[in-house]
Amino acid sequence: MSSNDALNNFKEEIYCCTKCGTCKYIYMDYADSCPSGKKFRFETFYPSGRIHLARGLFEGKLKWNDRVRDIIFACPTCASCTIQCQSRHHDAIVDIIEALRADAVSKGFGPLPGQKLFAESIKKEHNPYKEKHVERLSWKEGMQDQVPEKEKAEVLYFVGCTSSYRQQDLARNTVKLLNKLGVDFTVSKDEWCCGSPLMRTGQLDQVVELVKNNLELIKKTGAKTVISSCAGCYRTLKVDYPKYAEMLEGVEILHVTEFLQKIMKQKKVKFKKKYNGLKVTYHDPCHLGRHSGVYDAPRTIIKAIPGIKMIEMPRTRENSWCCGAGGGVKSAYKKWAVEISKERVEEAEKTGCEILLSACPFCMTNLQDAINDSNSKIKFMDVVDLLTEVLQ
Repeated sequence: MSSNDALNNFKEEIYCCTKCGTCKYIYMDYADSCPSGKKFRFETFYPSGRIHLARGLFEGKLKWNDRVRDIIFACPTCASCTIQCQSRHHDAIVDIIEALRADAVSKGFGPLPGQKLFAESIKKEHNPYKEKHVERLSWKEGMQDQVPEKEKAEVLYFVGCTSSYRQQDLARNTVKLLNKLGVDFTVSKDEWCCGSPLMRTGQLDQVVELVKNNLELIKKTGAKTVISSCAGCYRTLKVDYPKYAEMLEGVEILHVTEFLQKIMKQKKVKFKKKYNGLKVTYHDPCHLGRHSGVYDAPRTIIKAIPGIKMIEMPRTRENSWCCGAGGGVKSAYKKWAVEISKERVEEAEKTGCEILLSACPFCMTNLQDAINDSNSKIKFMDVVDLLTEVLQ
């Protein structure tokens, strides 16, 4: 048998799949649920096929090669399969896929070329985008007086690499909202990548160092609440960090929509702008929804805005179609990632909505790419961006 430690953690789970096929479609609807299976239409590209590959590798009946590698990495790890699967170990499917990726990397069969850059860049500059670490807070230019870098604060805004270097308006608007609501918060130039790009692609060598740095940062600020506007950072801080280190006692990890929902319940917020039946729909980020169980907070915020008419897409909440950006797919399969996202944009268009909302900078990037590529007239906005526009 394989001596791989990662797969050893799932010795029972990899034997539960009976190839019943429920992972392929939304239960009782038969709409596609697996982006990888829909694209390649071959059993090994569905979750059930990958579980059987894991079984073969674990038993030594299969050996790693380029074909097996490509199958394991051609998955956005959206976790739709964990919802559709009827076995008692359904929650472990994505963990098994990530364990396979770690095994592939350890055996020299991964990661894929675009994903390898993550580790190289993070080692040098603490972010996956090959940007200078000293420019992590460059997004605050022109609004320095609104962006506190205090040593101590009740709330730490963990900005994340994507908002720091790519979707900078999301970082700026999050700060504007926190200031409008009178939140005692801080941001830090000492923040490093949360580690999600490495965890999702099996590149685990640097993960413990990243976790240690960021937990020490939280400890130094004395923050009792850590918030993130990135669904990937949120999932990593809340779900993955406890696997690598002892978490700080008394510290709450919240996505920004959860945090804003709490404040809006406590305070009577005033809106400066009222819409007249503006139609919007909401896309659940996989890391926020299926991975972390946060569905209601963003919807509560949206519905609180005067004049908004919220229309759900057919595939919504736990059955949402993935945007295609996760699991390293955006970096390794750029065209396919946008292809996945186009299907979501088309679904949003059919609702008759003017605005497609979400709550993640990765979703923002890929959905906007799909909107541009298909010349769609629908507008994309993050929930934070919309709330910034209307809150007094």
